[in-house]
Amino acid sequence: MGKRTKLREAQLHAANEAIAVRLRAHAPARTEPAFINRYREFGPLYRERLDPYLKYAVRPPQAWRCALRVRSPEQRFLELVRFTFATYAIPQHLMNAWTGAPACVWPADEAQRVPDFRLWSIIAGRGDSLYREGAHTFMTKKETHHFVSAPNEIGAAQRAFWYAFARAQTGDEAAAVRVARTKLVRFPVTDPFWKDAARFFARHQVTAHEMNDLIDYLSAARRADPGLSLKGRNPAMLRVRMLRWHDLLNEEVSGVRWTGHQRPNLQYETVFHGMPAIWRFRQIKSGGGLVQEGERMRHCVASYQENCRRGLVSIWTLTREWPAGTIKKCLTIEIDTAGCICQCRGLANRPPNAEEREVLRRWAADQDLWPLYE
Repeated sequence: MGKRTKLREAQLHAANEAIAVRLRAHAPARTEPAFINRYREFGPLYRERLDPYLKYAVRPPQAWRCALRVRSPEQRFLELVRFTFATYAIPQHLMNAWTGAPACVWPADEAQRVPDFRLWSIIAGRGDSLYREGAHTFMTKKETHHFVSAPNEIGAAQRAFWYAFARAQTGDEAAAVRVARTKLVRFPVTDPFWKDAARFFARHQVTAHEMNDLIDYLSAARRADPGLSLKGRNPAMLRVRMLRWHDLLNEEVSGVRWTGHQRPNLQYETVFHGMPAIWRFRQIKSGGGLVQEGERMRHCVASYQENCRRGLVSIWTLTREWPAGTIKKCLTIEIDTAGCICQCRGLANRPPNAEEREVLRRWAADQDLWPLYE
């Protein structure tokens, strides 16, 4: 019995090994990146970000050994950054500068310069005075304090500027976060007018959607009058002037046309409440189309005609056919030249619902787009 049992076990083991070999031969190759545990194992993309700052290191990066359990190279790289430069905690929005866009931008116009946020993260991590080391060019001491302590949801250091300008004016952190999420992020942080706008919005109860509408109006009004000031004004007064501007704008843009961005109109079929639905994405390429979209959706998209005409943005409309033959306007979408979905709003500036978000994600993936903010 003993010999027979051993023979059966050997045969079973051999059969299992043969099956395992066949499974390994037909299994798809693993494409996951290897765990990065040391500085030298990072690729050139990461090392090029770190190497220019090694003169500020408090520890040699070669001594780093990763203790994280996540595979993500970016998270491991951020852990290396903290090890190399930081003695104290670094604000998340400054850490994000290590994995985002280039850290330092120096336009020809010095008034529009952007600081080196990677260097700022090192200063904060060393526990040195960020205000004294560079922030004094852009902010007061109080604003610098709020910049450093901005909540993680701010995300980007450029937005943290606008949070700081607003937060220094109000005890309402949520109001300052709303200001930071507006189109103010597109303007130079050194411009006194837009700093005053951030403070103005922080002192008044204005929704983020209305702030964006008012920013569009103020931008146009300032082009017409470079000496424009917000002193002595209030939101009610600005709303009246904004609506008057919308009316004049609608009259002016109706006959204007442009070529638009080179992206195709697309449609998708889904099941919506148990019935087939067709979702259509269409680019608007005329002033009349923008006016009509704004009137039906009750927002100020007509004010974008100049940027559309210059090719800076493209405006898209999403409709849903459901049930068959019944078409409903769902969303108006703004895309910039970098492929960012800058804005996406429904009727009266409402945010997208769950079904719209799902088809929007599908369209964004097909068109290589990504959201700048919600």
